[in-house]
Amino acid sequence: MILKMAALILAGGQSRRMGCDKALLPLPTPYAEQHTLLEHTCFIAQSCVSQTYVLTPWPERYGCLQSSSVILLQETESGAGPLVALERGWSMIMEDARRQREEGPDWLLVLACDLPALNAATLKTWCMNVATVSGNAIALLPRQDNRWEPLCGFYHRRCLPSLRNAIQSDIRSFQRWLATETVVPLSVANSHILRNCNTPAEWQQFLDSLTARNP
Repeated sequence: MILKMAALILAGGQSRRMGCDKALLPLPTPYAEQHTLLEHTCFIAQSCVSQTYVLTPWPERYGCLQSSSVILLQETESGAGPLVALERGWSMIMEDARRQREEGPDWLLVLACDLPALNAATLKTWCMNVATVSGNAIALLPRQDNRWEPLCGFYHRRCLPSLRNAIQSDIRSFQRWLATETVVPLSVANSHILRNCNTPAEWQQFLDSLTARNP
């Protein structure tokens, strides 16, 4: 059976601790041919899927990304948190599929926009695991320190009823929601790929790590 998969990138954070929009942070060359962190994330996602969606309250800010393979979705509940964003993104993607008289994706690759060390090789390896998942699992996610990494993995559309029930019950924590569900862990050879950057100091540490690896 051929599984349909798309990607959803969440770009709705306020970036308060960074002091500027994290999605627009410039990446150095030759580390990435893409100019910004969000462009890099889109490029990495497209190594696995043919259709990528970016959910954001500011589609005009990222308008240069819009193409036949990258669709910007308007986030109307800005500040509600990533759990709500996941539900809205899934719902909007399924609505878009219905308008086009298509079934929509079976799986969504869900990524935060601030994963600068994530690479295509890792995602491709993970993608191969998706076809082997049992019928009751709603997600495949990395796990570190007894916590799921919810914004760097895969969610099946069968998660939607449970996700909506959680939100209606005022649950906004991924950990609390996922604790009641069947989730398959993804192996992580190097935890470095899961690092995100929330402050200028963390961003500088990432840039310094690139210099150390490529003097």
